[in-house]
Order: sequence, then structure tokens, then C-alpha cells
Amino acid sequence: MPSAVATGSYYQGRTRRYLIGLGFVVEPLQLYGWIKTTRGLRPMKRDAFASDLLAVSAQKTVFCQVKGGASRAKLAAARAAFAKYPLAPGEEQWIVTWAPRARQPEVYVVAVGPCAAAHPVIVPPRKKPRPLPLFARTG
Repeated sequence: MPSAVATGSYYQGRTRRYLIGLGFVVEPLQLYGWIKTTRGLRPMKRDAFASDLLAVSAQKTVFCQVKGGASRAKLAAARAAFAKYPLAPGEEQWIVTWAPRARQPEVYVVAVGPCAAAHPVIVPPRKKPRPLPLFARTG
């Protein structure tokens, strides 16, 4: 069973190759460092601008957050993190999700610049409607 870090790196690599195929120049936006604790040094990894990758082309700049696997549980947290940062004209924020064994990703455009900080984000519609709880059903 691969670790969470290995799985994330796998999907990040696939997204990097996908964006390069679209004509972007891609660089990672993750900051690495060490924190000194009472038990010694511990590694630390943080995302800059709530993004895993920065993709730049002549037309636009894309801040990209990569999500892999069957679950869509972390999409709301990613949208909330994206909303904290302002966008200039020509910049976009994307969430790229990979389903297991998928050949192509699903790309959700979260926001398009220009936007101030704390901007509203675009929430895509659900694929399947959420069923009503039993007490709310009629009939």
C-alpha cells in the first residue's frame, strides 16, 4: 500500500505532464523545511498560495491544486483555501482531480482574475443528486 505522500506525488506528476501537454511551463509551489522540536528535526511541507503547481503560458497563469482518488471530500477545503488569495488579470485557480485509473483529469475552474482576496469561488454542480434524509421525504 503506497503512502499518502507517494500517492500525492504520483498524481502531481501526472498533472504536471498533462499541463505541459496543454502548452504550459510548470513548476511546483510547495515549500519544504525543517522544524526543530524537542525530539529533533522534523520535516515540514506547505503549499504556497494554496497550490501544488504553478502553470504559466503566454495567455494565462494557473494556480493548480491536485487531488487524486475516488473521494471528493477535500474539494470544499481547497476552494476555501483558494478564496484567501487575490488574483490579477489573466490568472486562474484550478482544482485538478484524478479518478482511479482515469486517462484524463477533471478540471474545476475555481476562480478567474481579476479578483480581490476573500472572493467568491465557483462551485460545480453535483454529479449525483444528494438524497433527502428520511424525515424530509414526503409520500
